[in-house]
Amino acid sequence: MKVLILDSVHGGKILAERYLKNKHEVTVVDVYKVTPKDMITSMKHRGAKVVDEVPAEHFDIVAMPCHCPDMFLGNCTYDRKLNFSEAVSELIDDKRFRIEITGVKGKTSTCYVLAHILSATGKNVFLHTSRGLGPYYKGKHIITDFQSIAPPTLLVLPKTEYDILICELSLGGSAKADIAGITNLLEDYGIAKNTRTAEYGKKDIITSNGVTIVPENEKELWAKYGKPLRTYGNRVQVIGDIEFGKPLKVSVDYEGRHEIELPGTYLALQYLDAMSMALEFCAEMKIPAETVLSALVTFNGVPGRGEISYENGVSYLRERNPGISHMSVERTLSCLQRMNALENSILIIDPVSKKVCDKMDKDLIGAVAEKYGVPLMITDGTGKEPEVPAGKTTVIRMIKEGYQ
Repeated sequence: MKVLILDSVHGGKILAERYLKNKHEVTVVDVYKVTPKDMITSMKHRGAKVVDEVPAEHFDIVAMPCHCPDMFLGNCTYDRKLNFSEAVSELIDDKRFRIEITGVKGKTSTCYVLAHILSATGKNVFLHTSRGLGPYYKGKHIITDFQSIAPPTLLVLPKTEYDILICELSLGGSAKADIAGITNLLEDYGIAKNTRTAEYGKKDIITSNGVTIVPENEKELWAKYGKPLRTYGNRVQVIGDIEFGKPLKVSVDYEGRHEIELPGTYLALQYLDAMSMALEFCAEMKIPAETVLSALVTFNGVPGRGEISYENGVSYLRERNPGISHMSVERTLSCLQRMNALENSILIIDPVSKKVCDKMDKDLIGAVAEKYGVPLMITDGTGKEPEVPAGKTTVIRMIKEGYQ
């Protein structure tokens, strides 16, 4: 067959190699003109034709990411058009137990909470998120490599005999996970030059092999796609005082009601939805309550996500995240407001980007900061640590980075 692949940098190279392995004729188009030369050379070496423009030819299959607009197809014709998730669904042959999670916000946090709990059961857990990939062992994610979280990376997961694979996906998935999850659709933002929306991409993770977990308040939204759903809600709720840097007392609804304390070394208040969703996965997998509760108590957050520290009399909240936006800023500031921790504070954002697709809207972020009365400083993006203005006792430090 003749296969046309649009976009080589968001998993297109992986698909090209898989189709070539299956003895197909492959043409790859670098539609965004940002593919590294070594990647182009590698694809050519393996037998793919790599071009800058879509050739006016007929193809049996066209594969393109869901965020790629149809206008890029030019004058070519084809028998079948697949988005990358659909292509992955046809090509994937990994039989290991796999969990796939997508959504607008909270993907990485949910994956980490779940990995921490499942690792505590003694299972050999693999974790792939926007922070990197590798085994999760004894409370730590041992990152061995960095890869995109685009759906095609599901085709090249390490071959080690892991008991469970936990995979964060940007848009879509394989539709063949043992359990899938959509954290939320807080903003149905436009993709493909606003010819589609995030819902169109996220829906492709909904699995036909098992159950998909979605927010209770979005059940009707996802139910129209006709696959088995399980919903999650407020399994973890605050019951004590909320104080910055202090343990957080919560009630956990899991095989009965339980009271536990979450560590004060990270902004646990910001993780409650992620914990509630992770517990829904655990309930589906029938993980014992004793294991779940003890794991929550020892969980210390995602490294670099909501970390709390103190330096020279100044309180720091640090956040390294590819999803930094006006929504994430709003969520963080609202949590700090509940803690009365915004007095003499400053928000410092570094827009540095490591293979991050979505860009920050500085005006929207500025409006959120103004709403909470917090001064905003945006750095030059070089990664250099800025000097904290005199008189500020709380620094909210956000850096936009990760691998999408």
